[in-house]
Amino acid sequence: MASAPPLVSEEQLLCPICLGVFVRPVSTPCGHNFCMDCLSSYWNHSSECVCPVCKESYSQRPQLRVNTFISGLCQSFMNQPFSAGEIQSRGIEAKVSSMIQEKARDAESIKQALAQRQEQTNNLTKTMKDLTSLVKKMEEKQQHVGLEAERVLQEIENEIKDLTEAQNELKDVNLNQDTQFLQKFSLNSAKKPFAINLKSESEMQQLRASLSTALSRLQVHLDNMGAGFISDISALKHAQKFAIDVTLDPQTAHHRLTLSRDLKQVKFNPNANAKANMSSNPAKFAKHLAVLGRQGIQSGKFYFEVSVGAKSEWLVGVALASVERKEKIPHVPGSGVYALYFRMGCFERFCQPNVQIHQGKVEKVGVFMNYEERQVSFYDVNGAKLIHTFEDCGFGAKIHPYFNPCDNELGNNLTPLIISPVSQK
Repeated sequence: MASAPPLVSEEQLLCPICLGVFVRPVSTPCGHNFCMDCLSSYWNHSSECVCPVCKESYSQRPQLRVNTFISGLCQSFMNQPFSAGEIQSRGIEAKVSSMIQEKARDAESIKQALAQRQEQTNNLTKTMKDLTSLVKKMEEKQQHVGLEAERVLQEIENEIKDLTEAQNELKDVNLNQDTQFLQKFSLNSAKKPFAINLKSESEMQQLRASLSTALSRLQVHLDNMGAGFISDISALKHAQKFAIDVTLDPQTAHHRLTLSRDLKQVKFNPNANAKANMSSNPAKFAKHLAVLGRQGIQSGKFYFEVSVGAKSEWLVGVALASVERKEKIPHVPGSGVYALYFRMGCFERFCQPNVQIHQGKVEKVGVFMNYEERQVSFYDVNGAKLIHTFEDCGFGAKIHPYFNPCDNELGNNLTPLIISPVSQK
């Protein structure tokens, strides 16, 4: 009688870390399996508690228990007549398969980014056509106004000529005797004043306004295009080399913010008393729902990534250590905050509100600061493209990461900002 097919494939019984058959197998909350000793050693030598396969982060280290079902399958597998070489070969094959899947995900991410770039190019082309049409209309209107102005000038010159002739005749007239001439002169000189068609000028103003709007749209498209797709990928990979391990500083957190135990997540707490702020700590933000990162630099470069998920509103960036804590921070250049403000699909700069600099949604933001160059750049990590760069920043003091999860006024905004481990591929 034919033997029953195996319940699982051999690859499913191999640990992704040691590539051998599971020994005391354990499962993570995200559903991946490892040898207990392998996973414990991995977490003991890592600054963060993340899944080695999918990189899901845990605020608390999960309690590991042997999965007896998988352990039984492994025991049955080990009882089969496989040589050590066959087992090692299967482990390597599983590792290669995992690498292929990872590279396939990378390729899909780049394809999506290319599709977004193509859409931006199409929008840019449409904007250029709109500009060409507007310029043509302005030229036509200008020609029309020019012809009308020439006509008016000719009539004025004729009027001047008539008045000059009348002036010469007046020299020879006895004003007390020739009243008939004076009456004739008065009637001839009471002509209607000249004026260029104001309607044409109004239309020109409307065209100029339309042209200005089109130019603004063009600038937004050019900003979104950045320095090119390939250069964006290279710049992001370069920035990721300067990744630092960022944790939140509870001493600076606004009283309505909740921080995770590992100091990697921050979210708005709608149940906290909005008016109560009894802390006399001068380092704590009192007017802004903000918190700083503990790590700060006064030279060199640093990079970190923040998962924003589907939040409808947030601010992420860097701030001077001396930034205002107790009063409202003015939304002007030089305020000490260099952050992006995201609200309902639109990006603005903290120091220049109501001026859109980018459009769309991102799931993970990369922040790269170059102290000597006085620049702060923001990247869409998953899309591998540059969002915006602050130039000529007024540093001069220590700089810290800045996080503001915002309140829930727009809804769908109670999820946390999560400082994510940087994956350098």
